[in-house]
Amino acid sequence: MLHMTPKERERMNSVCILIQNEKDHKRFEAWLRELNEIIGRKERRFPQNDGVTGTTLPTRPWKTLSAVVQKILKDVDATRTDTVEIAISEAHDLYREIRIENRFTDVEGRSVALKQGAHVDVTFEADPKDTTKQGNGHAA
Repeated sequence: MLHMTPKERERMNSVCILIQNEKDHKRFEAWLRELNEIIGRKERRFPQNDGVTGTTLPTRPWKTLSAVVQKILKDVDATRTDTVEIAISEAHDLYREIRIENRFTDVEGRSVALKQGAHVDVTFEADPKDTTKQGNGHAA
């Protein structure tokens, strides 16, 4: 089947309208991801598709949350990397902050570090075998 199903077409149209009218950036990003998923499903139906799509779609179930760098914790040992404390606003109170090594890689492969106050996205991915179907199947 190369064509979109009527349900996919209807959802794509409604998501496009939501994208056009969205004022909240976080919701805008969620609608955009959902639209990319719909387009990716269509793209994978083409027989000439070699498994590589032009869109950057996750290959596993995922959820992305907005977060903010709260603190940079300097290591007393100058030979070790600092730690960054990241607060995930949608997490439960007791589990809101995570601390990880403040070493990231930019798009050119160079080592970079986050600044205090930086807005970041935290993406969780899971193996499909470790998930169950829920609700209406649309991104929240």
